[in-house]
Amino acid sequence: MKVIGFFGVFFLFATACQPGANSGSTSLPSNQKATVNPNGESELALLMRSMTDFMEQAKGNLQNGMEIQDCPEEFNRLTTAKETEGIIQERDHFNAYSEQWLDDLEKLCNSNGQEQIQAYEQLRTSCLTCHQSYCQGPIPKIERLTYQKP
Repeated sequence: MKVIGFFGVFFLFATACQPGANSGSTSLPSNQKATVNPNGESELALLMRSMTDFMEQAKGNLQNGMEIQDCPEEFNRLTTAKETEGIIQERDHFNAYSEQWLDDLEKLCNSNGQEQIQAYEQLRTSCLTCHQSYCQGPIPKIERLTYQKP
């Protein structure tokens, strides 16, 4: 019985001390489902999941010979979205990466044909470059987003 009590207290302590503990509600992007996370979800984390969904769809379109038509306006919040606590120490540094990504997104959405494939790969590279400085966990997933000729 003491063992169960110890693990219960340990679990509560461990989850309460995690960075990014939910200090309020966050608004979900329109196409983002809530996930089960005892520490809550930051606005930036949810936005990046939407960005990943977009990248996966764009890769599929390009590999199937289809062009990318629409770029979600919600991504413009990249420079202002609230991050998980403790992840970003210097917002100006992070925003330089964000602005590069947004510029690359615009190039992707305003190009076509082979140019669009190159723009997609540049956008993916922007993701990778930023995540080498911040939050390395998604790097394997970003690498899997590499365009592969059909």
